[in-house]
Amino acid sequence: MLVPMAKVEIVGHRRHLDAVLALLQRHGAVHLLDATAVPGLRVSSLAVDEGYAREGEELRQLGLRIEGLLDLAGNLRLRSEPDTFPGTDLDELLADLDEMAPRLETAVKRIDELENEHAALPRHVESLRRLLPLIPELPRLETYETVALLIDSRHAGVVELLRDELTEMLGSRFDVLSGQIDRDTVGAVLVFPRRESRRIHAMLSREQVSRVQLPEQFRGVPLASAVVSMERRIGLLPTEIREAKAALAALLSPVERWERARAHIGRRIAQIEALRLVGTTEKTFVIVGWAPRRRLEELADSLTVEAGAETLLAELEPAPDDEPPILLTNPAPVRPFQLFVRMLALPRYGTLDPTMLMSFFVPLFFGIMLGDVAYGLVLLGVAVWAGKRWGRRTPVVADLARILGLGAAWAVVWGFVFGEILGDLGHRVAGLEPIWINREEAIEPLLVLAVAIGVTHVLLGLALGVWVSARRGDRRRLTERAALMLTLVALCVIAGAAADVLPHGAMTPAVVAVIVAFVLLVAVQWPLGAILGPLDLLGIVTNVLSYLRIAALGLASVFLARVANELGATAPLAIGIVIAALFHVLNLALGAFSPTIQALRLHYVEFFDKFYEPGGAPFQPFGGSIAPVPDTSLDRSAPRRRSIEPQPS
Repeated sequence: MLVPMAKVEIVGHRRHLDAVLALLQRHGAVHLLDATAVPGLRVSSLAVDEGYAREGEELRQLGLRIEGLLDLAGNLRLRSEPDTFPGTDLDELLADLDEMAPRLETAVKRIDELENEHAALPRHVESLRRLLPLIPELPRLETYETVALLIDSRHAGVVELLRDELTEMLGSRFDVLSGQIDRDTVGAVLVFPRRESRRIHAMLSREQVSRVQLPEQFRGVPLASAVVSMERRIGLLPTEIREAKAALAALLSPVERWERARAHIGRRIAQIEALRLVGTTEKTFVIVGWAPRRRLEELADSLTVEAGAETLLAELEPAPDDEPPILLTNPAPVRPFQLFVRMLALPRYGTLDPTMLMSFFVPLFFGIMLGDVAYGLVLLGVAVWAGKRWGRRTPVVADLARILGLGAAWAVVWGFVFGEILGDLGHRVAGLEPIWINREEAIEPLLVLAVAIGVTHVLLGLALGVWVSARRGDRRRLTERAALMLTLVALCVIAGAAADVLPHGAMTPAVVAVIVAFVLLVAVQWPLGAILGPLDLLGIVTNVLSYLRIAALGLASVFLARVANELGATAPLAIGIVIAALFHVLNLALGAFSPTIQALRLHYVEFFDKFYEPGGAPFQPFGGSIAPVPDTSLDRSAPRRRSIEPQPS
């Protein structure tokens, strides 16, 4: 349901402004408006002085620094809402951060170096091990440098080109050892005087030859010794990384204090930004916004206690073009379906929240289309598992799991109604009989059921549309929806009389009703009504026939399950079980996806079109979100500006 909103005005002495903003922020119950833009209020914009602007910028910079620290803290961060943080401690915190920053930078840099080394050394070891079989062990050469190369076999001729170029540069003062390492790689080791290092490396870079670059501490060491040293280093690195992270964690131990400081900074910045929406006179401030009607008394009491009796809360009569923000509130079992409403758009204020209706019809349609005990139990288990596994961390997953669980429960119920456990396997193995109909054989009753559901659903939508139109004073839409409702009822009477379910005498008044409805549709939309009227009458019929997809998807599911069972029965036992299981898994996947899409489509396209009016703006209270609350509103027939008398505390 839509929470009733009241447009409120808070007036008080300017010396209480900061206290009032802090109070509103704590309550999180007022959606602020620009007071200077409210008709009838003669107030000017509150000039945000240089002190506030400077404070806001300093707080933002401090907040960014704290956010960086909290990112470093990772899983050390608080899991609950931080407590209050004394604003007077910000200077002390800033001094601590200035003193701690160099140590943190050093600690983070050390961890990065160790982790990079831990990632790089195994690659060096692998490269060197591929080169070791190529050459005999070289002694440590203090005046010579060794460079290892790995060359693609397609470019093996590069080795001879290097040998020729080195001969021109160094004569005989070098050696090149090369050979095939594997099918795709040729290895080479260059040994040359260290004093020629710059010239040789420049030549290799110029020729774009890939070198095995060893870390500084392993250069000039014989290859076998380098491999042994690297492997020993790889074994030591995990311990060093753990110790470095422990040292960083010790530096980050004040994380709880930083969390509180960040929350305080965020609240204070929001207060400074909210000043731009405050109106002012010479000595007073004026705050205007929307609040849930049931919270008015509570807000008035809190204002009296914390800001004095001279701070008043009054309710304003909304202007004709005012659109209150939208806050949805529903019982806990229904609340997950608000996700589907928000996927479309929030309803306009003063219309209807369809969440309650969706919470009944979407799972019902899903269950009829799936209609299998085993499939329903499997999906119910998946829903419970997903809710426990991810639901606490991800609210959307929790909502989807609850929605799937309700649909699965209905699938179990309708599975017994249709007598289906893995299609006809329940009948074959356990002799399960349907409570009502066998979908494989009684197709006609299933189609009648789908049409009956469509008629009921569309009529309900039209009835709600008539109610919404009457409430909003929209006579044109009220007439259109009433005419379509009359048409659908009359067509049902005609169909019943033609099928000998109703007396034939009912057909004449039903035909007259259709003609009257047609005339109303043409008249209310004239001159386009001459075209739109017949289209509307045809549309209402196609809307109902769209619900045949409930029967069609159900039949597709049961026949695919039967195919799975028959294929499994024709093969040897073990192979048959595998074949049947694969088909049932496919059918279950389709049964979880397609009915959900079609149930939503029937609501969005066929049902909502009859009454739903989107376009509402979300309720965004100053200070954060507000918990859904039941409506215990005050009298809606309020005068233009009625003070809410605070109760004694």
